[in-house]
Amino acid sequence: MGSAVSAVAGFLKTLKTVIRVLLTLSKDYNDLLARVNCDPGLPVPNPTAPYWLDDPPYPELTDIRSPSLPQDADIVIIGSGIAGAAVAWSVLHECRAKTLLHQPQQPRVVVLEARQLCSGATGRNGGHIKASAHEDFALMRRAGLPPERAAELVQFQLRHLGALVGLCRDEGIRVAECREVETVDLYIDEEVFREAVGQVEDLARWVPEFEMKVWEVVEARERFSTNDLVLGAISYKAGAIWPYRFVTSIWRKLLDDFPKTLSIETGTPVSTLDTEPTDAEHPYRITTSRGTISSKHVVHATNAFAGHLVPSLRGKMTSLLAHMSAQRPGRDFPDLNGQRSWSIFYAPRGFDYVTQRPSEDGVPGDIMLGGGFAQTGKQGMDMVGVFEDSELDGLTVAHNLGVMPAVFEPKWGAELGGKPRKVWNGVVALPADARPLVGRLDARMTGRKVRTSQTTDSGSAPGEWIAAGFVGNGMVWAWLSGAAVGIMLAGSEADDLPPRPGRPGGKLADWMPHDLLPTYERVNKMDVADLVDFLLD
Repeated sequence: MGSAVSAVAGFLKTLKTVIRVLLTLSKDYNDLLARVNCDPGLPVPNPTAPYWLDDPPYPELTDIRSPSLPQDADIVIIGSGIAGAAVAWSVLHECRAKTLLHQPQQPRVVVLEARQLCSGATGRNGGHIKASAHEDFALMRRAGLPPERAAELVQFQLRHLGALVGLCRDEGIRVAECREVETVDLYIDEEVFREAVGQVEDLARWVPEFEMKVWEVVEARERFSTNDLVLGAISYKAGAIWPYRFVTSIWRKLLDDFPKTLSIETGTPVSTLDTEPTDAEHPYRITTSRGTISSKHVVHATNAFAGHLVPSLRGKMTSLLAHMSAQRPGRDFPDLNGQRSWSIFYAPRGFDYVTQRPSEDGVPGDIMLGGGFAQTGKQGMDMVGVFEDSELDGLTVAHNLGVMPAVFEPKWGAELGGKPRKVWNGVVALPADARPLVGRLDARMTGRKVRTSQTTDSGSAPGEWIAAGFVGNGMVWAWLSGAAVGIMLAGSEADDLPPRPGRPGGKLADWMPHDLLPTYERVNKMDVADLVDFLLD
């Protein structure tokens, strides 16, 4: 009898524990769904301080603004990161080319930034120009795209390396340290490695021009100076860049070239966006902390925060709070002069991404390492739907600071300098269908109707536009997305354009995939709950 009672008591205790776990998981899941469907609000005024923003090459631009907010503009770009800079670069240069051909005059462009210049995701990311084409091809196929369309998307990503390296070379933007590198994915999980090898084989059938090499365990350890944790590797071509210095250099050049038609207004968050339908010239009313500005066009280059002014994107796109660090390399770590980058994969959702700055005066460059997403107390779920970049997660930071010694010891050694340079985080965007939104927004999505029959001086009918939702990998999505929107604004998307530094030539449809357009049908089908289920899978 006693044993029976003990058995029942043990069963009830186990059942109680299971119920508690299920209730906790249910609450966590419901909390997550509530976060991903909420208004992102505005960027917080007290973010963590990223390494990239130290020692700015153009300190006069950090808090640049006019004495008073301009009253009107042809184009208002909300956001001063890489996407906003690409839109401005593209539309101003395209319209100037038309002006030289006796076309309409240059558009007046005003850029609105909530905080300091380029202080959002672009100023906080890893600086990794890395298209992991095999992974993204598999992701697009899993999202339901046929292989030829998935191939177009990864080819669009792959164009970014040449576009950014070429632009920095031709414009002399040396401070950005933009360069090609050999990148290597290191795997410390056999199952994840074998899955990746299969993805490489699938990609080769559809994007054969992209060369990738698989390294089995022994040769991987020897080639990449790792220890016995590494069970295989895959190497291919990628790039690295100092993103903040690149973008601020672009803004400096644009302000010098277009002093009368471009202004940047930092410290000017946008609270509301409305329309005046009777005003055909400047139908949009953008209300900021410094007053209201009227415009013919509005471009949403706010990435994860786009849902603040476009409520229909809530529940379609959310955020991830990603962590970064700058560290000194170990004394025994090979000095490759910044010509290699790494990713480290250790579980289905666990990975880190690493670049190293070039050597200077014989001193190896700093290691820039981000990741640790799944290392939080709730395996990363508590980082999804978070729009505040003011506080660090201790477990994630601890993981990020220990990755390199763990994988490369004994060829690591004591750190040069002994302490990490800096740790910080930033808000990245996660669209439900895992690809950005690029182009004109349908009025059915914005709820703001304006007259669209009239052609404006900037070449396109009044409207709202977007270049956002870069899936946490903006360096291989954002620049050409913004350039594409600039071409659309200039009314040049059907033109056979000559190649220009920073973008391909030809018609826009030749290089920008149709699947990036934010059509009403596409957005209507998006459901961020699908993304949540994917993350929990």
